[in-house]
Amino acid sequence: MRGWCEAPWRTRLLRRLRVPHALLAPLAARSRRWRELADDLVYWRGVRAEASLPEWRRLTSSYSVLVYHRFAGELKPGQERIDIAPRRFRRQLRLLRLLGFRPLPLELLLDFHAGRVDDLPRRRFAITVDDAIADCMEPLRRAAGACPQLFVPTAELGGAAHWIDGEPVASWDEVRVLAARGVAIGSHGRHHRRLTELDAVTLEEELAGSLADLRENVPGAAEVLAYPNGDHDERVCEAARTAGYQAAFTTEKGRNGAGTDPYRLRRVSIHGADGALAVLWKATTGEALPRFWLRLRRDRCRR
Repeated sequence: MRGWCEAPWRTRLLRRLRVPHALLAPLAARSRRWRELADDLVYWRGVRAEASLPEWRRLTSSYSVLVYHRFAGELKPGQERIDIAPRRFRRQLRLLRLLGFRPLPLELLLDFHAGRVDDLPRRRFAITVDDAIADCMEPLRRAAGACPQLFVPTAELGGAAHWIDGEPVASWDEVRVLAARGVAIGSHGRHHRRLTELDAVTLEEELAGSLADLRENVPGAAEVLAYPNGDHDERVCEAARTAGYQAAFTTEKGRNGAGTDPYRLRRVSIHGADGALAVLWKATTGEALPRFWLRLRRDRCRR
């Protein structure tokens, strides 16, 4: 049976609505897929009946994580999906705030997964930014109150991003300025390599070496990792744990809850074409936009 956050948003909604038993039998008779859904709803109805209120609140507490990369608004060919104009970023955060969404500080996120906090308030979301491209510095400085997390490839700071068309990467001095403003600084490896392709020695250098770089250059840096390109497997997750990280982010979509492996935390990417409503959807569900939404967007662009 899937955990609370492993299920898509429709299933989570049905679990909360407590679909009547009278509807479940006809539902199960329709097909295997519907039978699995009916079994899931029966299972979670039983969990809800047996769990205490604090247990149920912990089981169903969850949050979404948004991931950004660039804040230039240049939309260079090949970068349209990862480049957000700073003004659009500010509008997105403003709408979420107006609708009652509140940023999730990294400390609270880690406490929740470690069991030091039983449950989270509703409508919590986290902002993460990968790569430390130089154009992220000013938007993150201005958004420091939203508790963003910046993941930096420590050996590439001050250089050029070989993984994004040679875009300039921020310097250590710029990163320390953000840290002083309250932006959490975490690791994105040392050289932004695909970790699953590395041998054991190089993998340790990428992970343990990056954490050592952070501790030396940014006092109070977060012991948190974002896998470059989201690339991970069981070996990489274990290496991250051994290196001393408390948690690690993937690029797998979905929300995160108490049952989520802290070394496989899910995130949903914000794309250059995403407006405020698209970000609202992603912050609410942790999932990509529905196909019909993407079709409408494509049709509008063609016109």
